[in-house]
Amino acid sequence: MSSRYTEIYILKEMLEKAEIPHEFFSRSFCGFESYQIVYPNDENRKISVIQGKGTYGAGHNLLEIMGLLTEEELKQNPGVAGGLSAKNIFDRITADYELNNKVEILPETAFSD
Repeated sequence: MSSRYTEIYILKEMLEKAEIPHEFFSRSFCGFESYQIVYPNDENRKISVIQGKGTYGAGHNLLEIMGLLTEEELKQNPGVAGGLSAKNIFDRITADYELNNKVEILPETAFSD
């Protein structure tokens, strides 16, 4: 793991602790590392979260998403939103997961040690 891109690993850990299905990918292209999380899986993705060179927010250790965008984000840029924290994205995924699975994820589940 790069010390440069830690926010994606924070999100990965939060999803694992909350037992929310997702897939994690680590790739290297031309010597540059990049990371991706898809929810709930690669075939049925509702959101793709990426972090790596050239992604919106990577210079500040923040994440870029495609999917589960807010109305405001859709107006600003219909494809992607960037500069987001793991907590912000976790809240979006959790809301979708709870709605579609009729369950409730307790906040302390994802943030406990």
